[in-house]
Amino acid sequence: MQKFRDVLSRWNGGDLSMMEAGELLGMSERQFRRYRDRYEEAGDAGLLDRRLGKLSTRRVPAEAIEEMLELYRHR
Repeated sequence: MQKFRDVLSRWNGGDLSMMEAGELLGMSERQFRRYRDRYEEAGDAGLLDRRLGKLSTRRVPAEAIEEMLELYRHR
């Protein structure tokens, strides 16, 4: 987050173009714009990975796993 804030302040100061700022952060110009917008709306919380703490949509239900293990043990 600190690196993003440093690059953002350099971009705001006119030292960097949006493309250069994205390259310094290892992302595209478009992704830099998205991060900038999220940072302006939500501050540091906008930069956090939104996937953290969420269950995978591809997760198998626990009952299915237990059933598979039971079948494996008995066959």
